Amino acid sequence: MEHLVDRTLKTVKRGDAVLIPVTAQPRFDLTPFRARLEEHVDLPHRFGPRDPRRELRERLSAAGIPSEHAPRRWERIGDVLVIRVPSEGQPRARQIAQIFGTVLGARTVVQDLSGIHGPMRVPDVRVLWGHGTETVHVEGGIRYALDVARVMFSSGNVGERIGIAERVRPGAVVVDLFAGIGYFSLPIAVRGRAETVYGCELNPVSFRYLVENTRLNRTTNLLPILGDSRKVAPRGVADWVIMGHFDARDYLDVAFDALRGQGTIVYHELCPKEQYPDAMIRRLAAAARAHWMNVQAIHTRIVKSYAPGIVHSAAQVEVTRQNRP
Repeated sequence: MEHLVDRTLKTVKRGDAVLIPVTAQPRFDLTPFRARLEEHVDLPHRFGPRDPRRELRERLSAAGIPSEHAPRRWERIGDVLVIRVPSEGQPRARQIAQIFGTVLGARTVVQDLSGIHGPMRVPDVRVLWGHGTETVHVEGGIRYALDVARVMFSSGNVGERIGIAERVRPGAVVVDLFAGIGYFSLPIAVRGRAETVYGCELNPVSFRYLVENTRLNRTTNLLPILGDSRKVAPRGVADWVIMGHFDARDYLDVAFDALRGQGTIVYHELCPKEQYPDAMIRRLAAAARAHWMNVQAIHTRIVKSYAPGIVHSAAQVEVTRQNRP
């Protein structure tokens, strides 16, 4: 019965009666409730804060869709909504998407089918409602143009992206080994005021958006480089090296070669929770010794839970060159 109440209007007491606004004529007899339907009654509008979750529940209920058949969470990237529909809701996935898109004001709703795949970090999605998967996402004052069906974007990592930009000192030279569309490179170039940011990207689609985003944010200190960072990353130039990819452990030699002496490496990996942070610290310390570097400090943190028993972990490693005999 809850979906009958028109929540855009206020409930008003008039004498001994209470006037409850409804969206349609009830399909049951009002007499047992000592109530009646009055038409053409002007009631004041309700201007309280809108609760989208409540509105979603009401719309789903009105459509006869149990709430457990619909997503509990969603990700908004620009004007595109990314959802995961439970198996029970798959037969009505498109109707669910229409409800979510309408209530949340999205242009397109896509279903995340199986996450991100391969070294190119390609998402597996399908359009359920609306049209067009290209969008511009604004985050921390940075504009990211992208196609959510062709390149990845995790809006949940905003703190990580902005945090690095704030730690990089003005005038630093930065090499981003896995730039993507500019996840870390753009905040560092725009907010961190680095002298030069080299953004290496293997995926040609992501690289095209990296170039576009460099122009979109009017930055002149970000230099996009197309290709595998093992082959194209500049050597001996960096104060900071950014490794925002879960395959980063395979590129630690490239990161140390990019440094011009002392510097900082920002490293990401997936790690079993029970092994965090010891396994990651041992791996980074061993890589530093192999490149004749001394570790001055390692600051580790868990970015977020990635899967049951698995965490997305990160480390900031400060190193200096050893005095070789």
